[in-house]
Amino acid sequence: MWNEIKYQGIVKIEKLVSEYNIWELHKIPYGKFKIKIYESSNHTYSGYTNLHIADGLGDYCCAVGHGKTEKTALEDTISEFFKMLERKKIWEEQDFQYADSYDF
Repeated sequence: MWNEIKYQGIVKIEKLVSEYNIWELHKIPYGKFKIKIYESSNHTYSGYTNLHIADGLGDYCCAVGHGKTEKTALEDTISEFFKMLERKKIWEEQDFQYADSYDF
């Protein structure tokens, strides 16, 4: 299996297991964003958003979630995304940035 591969210099292998379109029409200026869920070799899951949100310093960060299942990682990623949106009442288009398609 892929999760049993060991190679000198490789510290982690993740497998893309799913990609979701998430539609939100009230807080973000775009109609949707994506979440990708990856399984790591130890059978834990991580989710990442392609829509990044500006922090207080002007850097853009994606939401990241984790779980023991694909479903819990998706739920945690969505939850973390909306926690990030709670930092401000009003968001502007310039407060968001999509990940480069090569990175996502």
